[in-house]
Amino acid sequence: MKKVNFDEYANNYNKILQEQHKLFGNIEYYGEYKIKIMRKILQYQEYINILEYGCGTGRNLKYLKKYFPASNLYAIDISKESMNIAKRENPFTKILTIDEFNKMSDFFDLIFIAGVFHHIEPSSREEVVKNLQFVLRYSGKIVVFEHNPYNFLTRKMVRECEFDQDAILLTKKELIKLFKILGFKPIYSRYCLFFPPRLKFLSFLENFLGWLPLGGQYFVVFKKSW
Repeated sequence: MKKVNFDEYANNYNKILQEQHKLFGNIEYYGEYKIKIMRKILQYQEYINILEYGCGTGRNLKYLKKYFPASNLYAIDISKESMNIAKRENPFTKILTIDEFNKMSDFFDLIFIAGVFHHIEPSSREEVVKNLQFVLRYSGKIVVFEHNPYNFLTRKMVRECEFDQDAILLTKKELIKLFKILGFKPIYSRYCLFFPPRLKFLSFLENFLGWLPLGGQYFVVFKKSW
């Protein structure tokens, strides 16, 4: 399977994504939706240093700034072109190089990761989690959002998306197992995104549906335990 080069999509990423989601509504909804969930689940605690791992073009960063206004924001991505856009459009965020990231031992209080692990080859996922463990402070938290492979519409959209051609979806159970092996304790998990932007007026129902493995995505909150 050929690895997707996100540098090739950086300038048109949002346009391509919006075109794919045009029947469901504005894609800006998804970024704020995730950050709002994270803010609520973390019980409005304050975090000094927050990292978005796999920030892409920075679509989520303005919402991290909105809901965590007192925090220092950092971001990193493997796509240099995407990081250039993220840096230009989010001057309040420190965009990290790989070398800078690798030196930040026990630095971050909170790490946010959305839609990243399905792009990482299964054989490389443990190494990524080890790197996250290295930069996260003891008792720090990681919040991971991922596509739910049990949702048929999610599978269809991933299959048809040109920059998801290397995607290998993983279940919530698989994600939890991966992190537990490397010293993380799962403290909260739910299925989410049962309703698209056009039906966001029904989103209050998700408070009762989080146990149901049919949402478009799921999320897990992990705590570093050693």
